[in-house]
Amino acid sequence: MRTAIVLLFLLASSSLAAEEAAPAKQAPVARKIRFNGRLLGASELPTLERLERGATRLEDGAYWYDARTGASGRWGGPTLGFLPPGLNLGGPLPADASGGGQGTLTGVFVNGRELHPLDVIGLQQLIGQVWPGRWWVDAQGNYGVEGGPPLGNLMVLARANRSRGGGGPQAWSKHYEGLSPGQNMNLASDGITTCFNVAGDTRCTGM
Repeated sequence: MRTAIVLLFLLASSSLAAEEAAPAKQAPVARKIRFNGRLLGASELPTLERLERGATRLEDGAYWYDARTGASGRWGGPTLGFLPPGLNLGGPLPADASGGGQGTLTGVFVNGRELHPLDVIGLQQLIGQVWPGRWWVDAQGNYGVEGGPPLGNLMVLARANRSRGGGGPQAWSKHYEGLSPGQNMNLASDGITTCFNVAGDTRCTGM
């Protein structure tokens, strides 16, 4: 009887020591990811985690997302890629998501967001002339004036632009006042190559 009690005591002591030696389970680190100015909540994180399967995990930071087209990018910057449209990520798309918002950056608004100059350059290369104004665009490329009916399709315009060789070179230039000192932007194009200059840094596309 005494032997049995001693054995039980030794087993209990061994089990307790093992539990104390085992590393404590760490609580998962809370992610700090904002979309459209809002921190993702518990109901939205699973959507992001599904997108990350088989892809790079998104680092903490601020991003924007256009649920109508799927376009997305870092907060204050241009479009970096496209996600599936209609996802539950953040709130409504703000006008200043790409650094503008007041109509002085490019004057081209799509689904409420004032486009970044690089977005405008990309559209110009795709479809030719890009007109300032407030427009809506859906995931199929249909577009129209904000609040109005469809006027056409960007994919159709892109094909037509390619078939006519871009419509011939058309030179243009424009100056944009930045939102802070040193952020003024100058853009110029000869119809083939488009260059922009910000704070003494010049970059060109179409070369």
